[in-house]
Amino acid sequence: MWKNLSMVRDSEQRHDEERRQPTPANIPSPECFEMDTIRSSRDDGTQSRRTSSGSRRNRSSDADRTDIENKNTLTSASRQVTLDDASTAVEDMFQNHYVKIEYSDSRFSLKKLWSFVGPGLLVSQALLDPGNIESDISQANVSGYKLLWLLLLAHIICIFVQSLAARLGVITGRHLAQHIKMQYPWPFAIVFWLLAELAIIGADIQEVVGTATALHILTSIPLWAGVVITAVDSFLFLYVQKLGVRITELVFGLLISTLAVCFFVEMVMIKPDAKEMFKGMFVPLIPQGSVVQAVGIVGCVLMPHNLFLHSALVGSRKLDRRTENREGAIREAMRYFRIETSICLVYAYLINMAVVVVFCKAFEMLRASETPYTASLADGASVLSNVLGSGSKYVYAIGLLAIGQSTTMSGTLSGQYVTEGFWNMPVKPWQRVAITRAISLVPALIVALTAAEHMDLLSEIINVIQAVVLSFTIIPLLKLQAYEEIVGPEFAFGRMAKTAVAVLTLAIIILNAYMIVSVISLHSAVMYVALVVVVAVYALVVSYTVAFPLRCVWADRALVDRAPRFVRWLFGRSAFSIETQNSDD
Repeated sequence: MWKNLSMVRDSEQRHDEERRQPTPANIPSPECFEMDTIRSSRDDGTQSRRTSSGSRRNRSSDADRTDIENKNTLTSASRQVTLDDASTAVEDMFQNHYVKIEYSDSRFSLKKLWSFVGPGLLVSQALLDPGNIESDISQANVSGYKLLWLLLLAHIICIFVQSLAARLGVITGRHLAQHIKMQYPWPFAIVFWLLAELAIIGADIQEVVGTATALHILTSIPLWAGVVITAVDSFLFLYVQKLGVRITELVFGLLISTLAVCFFVEMVMIKPDAKEMFKGMFVPLIPQGSVVQAVGIVGCVLMPHNLFLHSALVGSRKLDRRTENREGAIREAMRYFRIETSICLVYAYLINMAVVVVFCKAFEMLRASETPYTASLADGASVLSNVLGSGSKYVYAIGLLAIGQSTTMSGTLSGQYVTEGFWNMPVKPWQRVAITRAISLVPALIVALTAAEHMDLLSEIINVIQAVVLSFTIIPLLKLQAYEEIVGPEFAFGRMAKTAVAVLTLAIIILNAYMIVSVISLHSAVMYVALVVVVAVYALVVSYTVAFPLRCVWADRALVDRAPRFVRWLFGRSAFSIETQNSDD
């Protein structure tokens, strides 16, 4: 009897504590789970009726146990909706190591900005991976300084897009992969997942081959051996994650700074033409024959897996999500994350600019002396050694090795969040490394064995894949934030923001389509027909992604009855369950 009374007393204390917490009705659900809200409200009403009759203390043991289990279910449901722990994954690397942010309605603070610095660093390194360095070298060879303005513009657009990715994660507490899985029919969600994995593996191939190239320059080991070493030593970096989120971010920042120091030193040594450099940064010109390089610059800077990564990494900052502070804390976090993202991506632009400037001057000097050269990632060391001396190739290799190792880990994190978000299952980092390395090792070894000069062709293919995937990543990212049911009425896009987002999306789709058409050769009728089919399918799926309503408004706007049976089947049972619950009420 005394045991039963103590169980009831503990149950009532938990219920009193839950009543003091913010209710899910005051906080927009990050998932638009109407079913969870209905079920939670019904459970809450049931529990209130049960606890109101406090005099009935002699109930049976089975009823007490059922009451406590129901209360625990309600408590877990409330935590899932409010997301007061800012967790963004089922099993998150920041679950036990996070940065707690205290909300204060005050002016800008450098100390508070420092607490937000980190996610932008991990995102910025994807803009500096070996594939981007290869693109910088190609740009320097074909157009010289004249496309530096486009490189700057691409980084500005990237700042805007990445800030939106961080915005989605901060507001909802869930990352992009989770939202796509919940808001789109499962066949399309699977397609999105496959495309995201394809983009991550493609970038991983470039990173593995680039790191192997650096090892080859430093130690003269065969390129294939460098590929194997790179695939294996990625497991050593997993230990860094166990040291905490701030240590992890510090290590990545040091690796990025290593690349920056290497190329800033070489830029000072090579003494570029400052006048031409600033003219290229601010005078918009596209030289004849440089259209493909111009489109490729945008494709190399806007990385689709970066959007998944950034929306998840902001979950490492634990915000004050209590009702009275929630909106202010979220707006403060968005402001500081915008500043942090801008600083980190401007830093990435300066490094990319240094790479372009160094090789521009090097190519000019080699042309003046009529020295033959090859503009590629593997031959970059020999180009610099011919101009600056033999020591410069080691500086080049050290920077390439640092950023190659850094970007392999960021790709692993992206894949981890994508897999967890789409399949709702935790993937341990070592398992993710094993999977990505096993898949990317075969094509990387093929490139290493067939000769490194084929890396430029592989980079073009990977850039096309990235361009296709970007469309199916950025459209859901922007569309999700236009729905009040997802981000809440106070954070949903207004009319002007929707117009600006629509223009940006259309411009990116056009640029990506042009890149695809410019890379694919049309020397035969079969290739022409294949291109027409691919473009038609691409346009159809993009149109669906843009125009079709998300699941969160599927039942509320009476779309179920008007839709064909096949479409209703695609959306699954949740829409019908919601409709049934609403009709019963």
